[in-house]
Parts: sequence; C-alpha cells; structure tokens
Amino acid sequence: MLRFSLSSNRRLTGALLAGSFLIASACTTASEQRAAAPAVPGASAEMAVPSAEMATPGFDNLQALADRYVAERKAANVIIGVARGRADPVWITSGTLALNSDVAADDRSIYRIYSMTKPVMGVMAALLIEDGTLALDQPISDFFPEFKNMRVLRSRNGGLDDTVPAEREITIRHLLTHTAGLGYSIIPSGVSQAYRKAGITPGTRRFVRPGDGPQPDGLEAFAKKVAEMPLVLQPGTEWSYSISLDLLGAVFEKATGKPLAALLDERIFTPLGMDDTGFVVPTSENGRLTTNYVVAGAMKLPMALPVPDGTIVPIDGPPSSEYNEAAKVESGGGGLASTGADYITFMHMLTNRGMVDGRQVLPRAAAELVTSNLLPDGVFYEGDDGYGAGGLVVLTPDSPEFAGSYGWGGAAGTLASSLPSANASIVLMTQYLPQQAYPLRDELSAAFRADMMAMQGTATAAQ
Repeated sequence: MLRFSLSSNRRLTGALLAGSFLIASACTTASEQRAAAPAVPGASAEMAVPSAEMATPGFDNLQALADRYVAERKAANVIIGVARGRADPVWITSGTLALNSDVAADDRSIYRIYSMTKPVMGVMAALLIEDGTLALDQPISDFFPEFKNMRVLRSRNGGLDDTVPAEREITIRHLLTHTAGLGYSIIPSGVSQAYRKAGITPGTRRFVRPGDGPQPDGLEAFAKKVAEMPLVLQPGTEWSYSISLDLLGAVFEKATGKPLAALLDERIFTPLGMDDTGFVVPTSENGRLTTNYVVAGAMKLPMALPVPDGTIVPIDGPPSSEYNEAAKVESGGGGLASTGADYITFMHMLTNRGMVDGRQVLPRAAAELVTSNLLPDGVFYEGDDGYGAGGLVVLTPDSPEFAGSYGWGGAAGTLASSLPSANASIVLMTQYLPQQAYPLRDELSAAFRADMMAMQGTATAAQ
C-alpha cells in the first residue's frame, strides 16, 4: 500500500505544536470566526497508474474530497497536485486563502509546511555527503565536541540525574533517521520539560508557552544547549521522533561555514526554481499567504476556546504573520513555508532520481540516498517500514510495484509523497492543527486510489 504513514509521536507533534501559538490569538479571533470551523494513496496490485495524458482530466474523487472539506468548514482550502512523468502537474483546488477571504487558493499560495521541512534537510545532507563535506556515519562530535561523551536516561521518562554513558556516538545517519536518542519539547519524556526551560523549542517563533525559556541565539548556540541535556535513548537503537533534523542544521552550518537559509537557497531552492520556499515570508507576499487554523476541541489547551468543538479558529495569518519575522533558530525540523508548485517540483525531482525538466539537478546517487532505508540494522519505523533522509520509506507495500515510496507530512495537515516505481508524485496543502483532527490522510488514499481505478477502467474500455 502507498501511504503517508505518521507515527503516534508524529501525530502528537502536530497536536502540541499549535499550543505555543494559540494563547495569544484565540480570544481576539473568536469574533472573526463567528463572522466568517511517508499513508500515501493506495493502489492494488492489479491497478496500473495511468499515463500523464490520461490522468489530466479525471480526478473527480480528489476534487470531491477537497470540495467537501471546504464546504464542511473543516479547512479554508485544500489543494492537491499530482505529477506524472514529464507532464505538468495536475492541480485540484478548492477554497480561499482564509475563511473570510475572496482570494482563491492555488498552487502558488503559501503554506506553513512544518515537518515537510525534514525531507528538504534530507536532500541537503545527501548533497553534502555526495561532495565529501559530510559522511553518513560520521560522528557529529567532529563538528561539536560537546557531543563526544553523552549521557542517556536510564529510563525514557526518568530523572535527569539518573543516567548511563552513551554506548556509541551520534552520527549523521542517526540525525537523519530520528535514531539519535534525542527528545522533543512537545513529546513527553524525561527531558521535555528541561528542553522547554532551556529554550530548546525549534519551530516556535512569536508565541511561547508559559514556562518556556528564551531560545538560543542561532543554531550553534542551540546545538550546545542540546549537548548539555541527556539523551532519552541509546543512539542507533530505536526510531523516536525528535529535534534531530534541527540539530542537523547546526551541523550543516558548522561544516560549510554558511547560514542554513543561504545554504538551502544556494544548493536546493535556486537550482529547482523554488522561489517561494524559505524560513521567512516577505510582507510583500502576504497576498498569497494562507491563514493557519486550530480545530477547537481536537487538542488539549491551557484555556477553553469560546466556540463549539469542531470550529476552526484562526491562529496566524496576514497582515502580521509570525512567518513575516525571522526565527531565532531556523528550524530544519519544521520551519519552512512553501507553495504547492514548489513542493511538487521538489518531490517529483526525487521521483525522477534528481532530474527536473531533463536536467540532472541533484546527483542521482544523492536522490537515491534520500529515498533509501537508512535506519541502523535491526531498527524499523512503525514495525516493518524504513526511514530515509527525513522521511518514511515504504518497505512492505500491498503491491510490490510501489516499494520504495518516500514521503512525510506536516503538522498543519500537509502531505507529500514521491512514488518512483509509479513515476508519480502527490502533494496536498491545507492549514489546520492538529493533523489528526480529521482522517484526511486515509481519505486522500481512498480518493486517489478510486481515481486511478476509474482512469484504468476508462483506458481499458477505450482499447
């Protein structure tokens, strides 16, 4: 089966990330609201993916899905892009930039992609490995000696002073695959509260939760703060969602001598023509920026929202979005904003093993590294699948032709997958927190599969 598979930790991330944004905005936006509420799409072994020429007109089920979410006010907008071969992507769009907007959302609208930043970091790592700047199994203590002799909690939820020595050093592979043993301030563990107090809260910008300390000034200071904390697991022993891709950003800066944003722009965004992707949305582009929402009653909050459960409440958007400001720590784990057009270019580049419009933009070996299973021996993602450079790798598909599919999702409902065996890519953009408020992931799978089967039936009948 093709799937955007998100672990329970991943879902928790989506749920709790919103809490830091919500307190400062919920009360002032309730009146506006009242005025204005890795699972990749599945395919059977018998179902062939249609050609690009056949695919263009027939995504009725995907269109109905997008339209239903908007009509039921589950989201202000849903856009879905499907790329196949060298044809231009097909776009299914519904809704407007915000509930109270009359501007239609489309493939150039700007979305907060949160954890879909991670595959971008995976590609950056592959480029630096390919050119010899980094090595996959290189210890990060080569760049930050503070990580040379780490301590590990005796139990995951144990006290900070109850630790044992790390049995091995953290490597680049561990950071790419969430096997470094690091924690997350938004996932309960023995270090989560300590992370918060130390400001180890990547992905947050303007709004902070009570008790959060000030964030470090930049990625180098962030890395050194992280090194002061014990690990929650022995490195290389278990997949556990964490700040590892954020820490990897600090390694990139140290290894190259360049700021993370500049490095991503130089090596990925400019070559791919991803002009609308970055850590900051200029105010001049606010006319394309979507509003982000939280679903009332779908997550635990420190205060009740003055609206019925199920209502979507705006928490960030124009004219003064937190994304208009630079973050103190550029989050390689969840800090980018992007468009559907940019991100499907990125994903389809991976599908085509580094090729874009006939140009080898990313070395083939680097693209294959990103989408291959990089987990240490004996470690699996959710039981029987793999994990590549920042995203799920499907090892156990229902249909063998879809083995090796790669993808990930974002906290605000965004989803993306590269399907190399089918020569296809799919991206969904929307904006609501938490991701698990709705079964959109499974509904996307069902709708995509239904459309593929319908197209296959049409093609067969025409023969």
